[in-house]
Amino acid sequence: MSLPKGAYEALENVLGKENISDDPAVTTAYSYMWLLYSTHAQSGRYRPAAVVLPESTEEVQAIIRIANKYQFTYIPVGTNLLPPTIPVRPDTIIIDPKRMDKIIELDEKNMYAVVEPYVTYAQLQAESHKVGLSITTPEAGSQVSVMANNLFQGMGGMGHKYGFNRGILACDWVLPNGELLKIGSAGNPNAEWFWGDCAGLNLKGLIRADTGHCGGLGMVTKMAVKLFPYPGPREFPVKGANPDFEVDFPKDRFKINLIKFKTKYKLADAMYDIGHSEIAGAVHEEGANWVLAADSASVEEFWERWPDFQHKWKNILAVTLIGFSSPRQLQYEQKVLDQIVKDHEGEYIEEGSELWNIGHHAIGEAIRCGLSNRLYRPAGDFFVMGGFGFDSIDHTIRTSEFMWPIIEDAYKKGHFVEDLSHSDWVNSYQMCHFSEVEPIIYFEHDLEAGKTFINGYVQTIIEAVKRKMMPTWPLGPMTYITGPAMCNYHEMVKDIKKLLDPRMTSNPGYPVPPEPPPPPAE
Repeated sequence: MSLPKGAYEALENVLGKENISDDPAVTTAYSYMWLLYSTHAQSGRYRPAAVVLPESTEEVQAIIRIANKYQFTYIPVGTNLLPPTIPVRPDTIIIDPKRMDKIIELDEKNMYAVVEPYVTYAQLQAESHKVGLSITTPEAGSQVSVMANNLFQGMGGMGHKYGFNRGILACDWVLPNGELLKIGSAGNPNAEWFWGDCAGLNLKGLIRADTGHCGGLGMVTKMAVKLFPYPGPREFPVKGANPDFEVDFPKDRFKINLIKFKTKYKLADAMYDIGHSEIAGAVHEEGANWVLAADSASVEEFWERWPDFQHKWKNILAVTLIGFSSPRQLQYEQKVLDQIVKDHEGEYIEEGSELWNIGHHAIGEAIRCGLSNRLYRPAGDFFVMGGFGFDSIDHTIRTSEFMWPIIEDAYKKGHFVEDLSHSDWVNSYQMCHFSEVEPIIYFEHDLEAGKTFINGYVQTIIEAVKRKMMPTWPLGPMTYITGPAMCNYHEMVKDIKKLLDPRMTSNPGYPVPPEPPPPPAE
């Protein structure tokens, strides 16, 4: 875990001694990742050789050129949420953009903002709200990097209204050889940041696609993102203090509806009609363990309530109505929703009832997610078994049906927390034009449970491919499962990687590793 002779000094000359470290007390923290079995096993095994903190695009270019000169690998990170951000080989440095945390521009008239890599959703949304604008925040939490989420999938709680991954406009992109490429309108002289397209070919798909390149094709250092109208208070209306807090929006502009349906298919039909009617700001089926975790002030409280609650909460749709133009818009949309609920034999959960008091937090979570940190508390680990396979609502429901038997097998091993409610989290994007499901599971923070999780996750991909369905989130080596079933797209991505990163210095395992993973040991 050391750099070639002279490399550390070269980095130090660019950044200054205070912005580079190979202290094990620092680098160990970058070797750990909360999610996967494989990374639990590797914790500490591949500490980065150094962590560097650039302050500008020019410093990022210099770092990457040094990496190419001395032939060591680097991983550009955002806010360090997902597995691709930890080293899995020696002699790797982490490019951490903590010092690149500025909102460079917020253009109220043209409704966009230009941000650096470490700007979070909470930071940008707070500034946007001051001028009557907003951005959809990911359910992973408002502490997430705006740029990283947009490069990854661009998901968000308001995706029903604001759209899915349409937020990226222009970018400054440092290529794996250190050259700077401007894409979108920034690629045209004096065209600034307002537009996602440009004259000639648009290369935006290379930095984003379905799940982004995860640092495998250099580093984006500036990004313009789309902002949207917001009729709420200029200061986010939070009452209380963590862990007992909630939002208090003006009732003439914001309303949460919790609706129980007899079956998952009735719920899906209602979602289609909501989309056809072009109403609502956010539409989600809420999972039982998700909403109870949000409402519980402690782990003890969650486990005390869970045995009874999982029998009560099932097939419940949360519909957030927002009067963007006026209070009359909200009144009109409520009338339309009432008819849809009646047509599909839904039943409103009465305001003030036990279930409503537990589930009404969904309105705040849709607009600015704050509960994600609570989801880890009940069992130590939390994630979704599969998910992220974006397609129609029908596809979403059928995907859930083959995922749950895989999850139930894990119950039998004692590795997952049993969930009789089948806690699906179903999201609408772009007025229900498409959707995705995330079966939420809790499991122990140990190697055996983690192994069951990752094996089950891969199994959901295999099952989707077998059924000729959109597979769930195939990342890195998993593309060797999905690629052959989808026009061998992984071979094309490998060719792009070879073209842009011939020395394989930029997070080499992404977006596709050069070789397929070895078969699992017997």
